[in-house]
Amino acid sequence: MRVATDIGGTFTDVVTVDSKGIRGWKVVSTPACPDLAVTQTIRTLPSISCFSHGTTVATNALLERRGATVAFVTTKGFKDLLYIARQQRPRLYDFDCVRSRPVVSPELCFEVAERLAPDGTVILPLSQTVAATLADHIMDVGAEAVAICLLYSYKNPAHEILLEKEFENRSIPVSMSSEIIPEFREYERASTTAINAFVQPIVHSYVENIRKAILDAGGPPDYFIMKSGGGVATSAEVHPVEVLLSGPAGGVSGGLLLGKRMKKKDLITFDMGGTSADFSAIVDNTPLWTEEGEIDGLPIRIPILDITTIGAGGGSIAWVDKGGALRVGPQSAGSEPGPACYNQGGGLATVTDANLLSGVLDPMSFIGTGITLNPDRARQALESLARSANLSLEETILGVRSVVNANMLRGIRRTTVEKGIDARHCTLLAFGGAGPIHAADLAGELGIREVLIPPMAGMFSALGILLSDVRLDFGESLIARWNTETQQEVDRILKRFEEKAQRSLARQGLQHKDTHFSPVLDMRYEGQSFHLPVAYSKEADMAKSFHQIFRKRYGYALEQVPLVEAVTVRLSALTSRDEIALPEVKSSVIGQPTSKRKILLPSGWMIAPVYHRRHLWSSFHNHGPVVIEDEGCTVFVPPNCEISMEENSCLRIEVG
Repeated sequence: MRVATDIGGTFTDVVTVDSKGIRGWKVVSTPACPDLAVTQTIRTLPSISCFSHGTTVATNALLERRGATVAFVTTKGFKDLLYIARQQRPRLYDFDCVRSRPVVSPELCFEVAERLAPDGTVILPLSQTVAATLADHIMDVGAEAVAICLLYSYKNPAHEILLEKEFENRSIPVSMSSEIIPEFREYERASTTAINAFVQPIVHSYVENIRKAILDAGGPPDYFIMKSGGGVATSAEVHPVEVLLSGPAGGVSGGLLLGKRMKKKDLITFDMGGTSADFSAIVDNTPLWTEEGEIDGLPIRIPILDITTIGAGGGSIAWVDKGGALRVGPQSAGSEPGPACYNQGGGLATVTDANLLSGVLDPMSFIGTGITLNPDRARQALESLARSANLSLEETILGVRSVVNANMLRGIRRTTVEKGIDARHCTLLAFGGAGPIHAADLAGELGIREVLIPPMAGMFSALGILLSDVRLDFGESLIARWNTETQQEVDRILKRFEEKAQRSLARQGLQHKDTHFSPVLDMRYEGQSFHLPVAYSKEADMAKSFHQIFRKRYGYALEQVPLVEAVTVRLSALTSRDEIALPEVKSSVIGQPTSKRKILLPSGWMIAPVYHRRHLWSSFHNHGPVVIEDEGCTVFVPPNCEISMEENSCLRIEVG
């Protein structure tokens, strides 16, 4: 049996594949002990042959500052590197703005007497005595982990390795910048390394708990973890900082694979769960990546999928601000106590409560998780909110839905319009527990004509994790003028990366003969601060390719400027795992709605037929309003929209 799990703030999704087929379900997440929901599920499953997992444990540890006590070690004169940071203000004209606090306290920032030149040449050697003395001192002050980031160590890691050995002799976890991110820009490199050290102990404990549960259940000795850059790798091959956006990446990876099967080149992925909504764009069958990610104001300089996350989920709390305006989120009721309708002690109105009283959700919609929704509790919470907002109950229900939709529209525009993508030419792929409820309304506002609801939409991120390729990413800064000599050095670096990838795949028990290598150069005009990624080929004129990409991005190129630089060499290695057949619609017999119910719309109450997705037939087609109940989610089709069954068991909503 192949198994994938994806932990969310409210529910944990589970997908399994065995000889009987593919199935999925949700269990309630356990925020106080994140791995508990997973390990309990593992104990109920027979004969696990392969396990894949997406997690938010590193993200939550960083956001809540629940990590290790980290000591930061850097070159003498750069002790305040994490606090000086960049000359950037979160809000340019706000005199009282506060920067995000680094994960290392100022008193735990240490400097060591050593120095390298920009080319890695040793100017001031680091003595073992100095390294040992510093290691003893850091042990005495009670550090639980160490982050090492020396100047220009990406060119020569010798001094970092010397320090690492001293700390390892004292049994303290070490994160080296030359291993995690051997690239230039010392602040971003230091921040990424410090965050890795900060979350490393909690991630290690979490990973080991799940590994033990898998072994106890007779499963394999290691398992796959979803990486922030898309793709999976066994846990031993992944740095903790690489899983910061692990969960949301699963949905994008699944969307990429489904888009290829459906021949949809341009997609906007929309994953709305209980706590948040995640958006990403896939353009010409290629997801958007960035090496300049940020979480809670702290830079993360590793390749990650470009995902926009906002606090808008089914559990997002509705409230009234000081001016009397209705607001929704970013605060969430989570799974404990959850929305008022969960009947678990929560008394605040949420998006789920509004969807329940509008008739879109049925009280039995969440029965698979053991939760029966209580309309009376939802009504009490929304009536209290209505009094605060001086609105009627119906106006409040519609208002909550309208406000959360407006929040998500801003998120989609940040993902598309602000990156030069015309959303009107894209297909909206909606999934997650709440995404298919709101997708058609959002598409209508954005001018998007087509919405796809994938099979197993409620558990699609877990399905994406199960479908994902194994992916390894390598990078190393070069910073040299582009010429024949530089190209030869690039080829040497790429050969070394390929050899590292092959060794890693062998450790993961995978064949590397089917591995696809994707080399990329970060390039820029000499004197520029920032770069553009350019696909690398030995036969291509890389300077010409850079001019073309620069022109496409900015509308002009400096082709008369001969000096083009190669900044960083990158290589991605992708190895496919066994393909999985998606569920098929086998019935061709036209059926009838399972029921009908009243739905509250801006135009008033309307009667909508209700279908169960597993009872739909291959030629299914209907006009809105329609409600389709699925395992783990509900699909809502507004008036002036049409829905039909398409290939790969996808539902297609044509937005009028």
